[in-house]
Amino acid sequence: MIAKERPSVSERRLPTYLSVGALLIVIVILVLPGIAILFRQPIVNSDPVRAGITELTQRLIGRHVTIDGEILINDFPWITIVIGPGTVDNPPGFKGPPLLRWQRITAQVHYSTLYESEPLLGPIIIEGLEAEPRVDQSGRDNFSDLGPLEDTGPPQATLMIPRIELRTARIRYTDESLSDSPLVSFDDLTLTLEDLRRGAGPIDSQRVNMASLKIDSQLTTSSEIGIAAKGAMQTTLSAITLNISEDVAPSIGIEEMAIEFGAFRAGLKDIFANRSSVNASLVVQPVPIDALMVLAGLTPQFQSAPDLLQLRGLSAKLNYSDDVLSVESLNLQIDDTRVSGGVRLRDPVEISIDIDKIDFERYATALGGGGRYDPEAPLIFPGKLLQDLPLDGRIRFGRITARSANLVGVSLSLESSPTRARNPR
Repeated sequence: MIAKERPSVSERRLPTYLSVGALLIVIVILVLPGIAILFRQPIVNSDPVRAGITELTQRLIGRHVTIDGEILINDFPWITIVIGPGTVDNPPGFKGPPLLRWQRITAQVHYSTLYESEPLLGPIIIEGLEAEPRVDQSGRDNFSDLGPLEDTGPPQATLMIPRIELRTARIRYTDESLSDSPLVSFDDLTLTLEDLRRGAGPIDSQRVNMASLKIDSQLTTSSEIGIAAKGAMQTTLSAITLNISEDVAPSIGIEEMAIEFGAFRAGLKDIFANRSSVNASLVVQPVPIDALMVLAGLTPQFQSAPDLLQLRGLSAKLNYSDDVLSVESLNLQIDDTRVSGGVRLRDPVEISIDIDKIDFERYATALGGGGRYDPEAPLIFPGKLLQDLPLDGRIRFGRITARSANLVGVSLSLESSPTRARNPR
């Protein structure tokens, strides 16, 4: 028997986050075609409405949609529509829980042929949503084939929704080729989308604009993707543009994204992403390094102090393309040490780093826990550690301080291969 080769962490990590992020957008947009059917026929009872929503949604996403129970229609002229529990099934033959299920969808619609040429939509609220994007052992997934079964032409009406809310939602991404447990879980998730707009016609209908998107959730990630993180997460995205043109690859642009995850605070600006690439600028706020390790599920062997092992700042330009993440224009400050340069996360890792100054003895004391550090013993350069790392490139030190001695202009040239690393020189 030939053992199945497991995908590497680097091959899985960023596609995992992109898949889950893309699914969030699909969930938000999914309800809109169903609501649109209500504007095309008189509302007499819920049966034709339910049948119309099911038929239209199935045509637009290519999946069987089930709506259980009655659809309640109340109040005039602001019509309140309450859609009971429903599901979006997996592809035929795909085992596991359905891709989507929800408890209730509530929407308000005002339509008057005397005053408005198009219907006015009030808030749309989706409660009890559960999403289960999944990859099975054979590598087949239950979400990438979502799409229209036929070309229905561009929408003839503009779309304006003041707010969409997800309440008490849960999203879990599982890749069974890596683990039977979810790799990424969003629990107790609430999402608020403000001011969603889409135009009409062959050009304007291919762009969706959103003023802001706010997410509050409990986030858990598995060690199978490299980081076993767990904690409360708050994320705010502003000025979002989604381009769904059929002529080019679908893309999304975001003016700014703010992230808070426990002690971690970061911002991404000028984000542009499509199926194969992502570009963004990153800024990380000051944070103790031991607190970051705890968030990542690691147990630090040291304790940060106000003047020791503090991340004072981090900024960089990020680029992901051809399955490689590049960190460019890196500016990092840890305590009073500044690091600049660039890194390409491939195999081997390519680095070009400049470090202005570092006090090795200071950190040897902190990392040694005090009791295991002997100030009289010689410091040993970590050559064996560097030899075992898959690194190509250089590290240049402006000044190294150790045992009250200063070494100026130290440069390391690193060469390696995926199978055998050579000695650094």
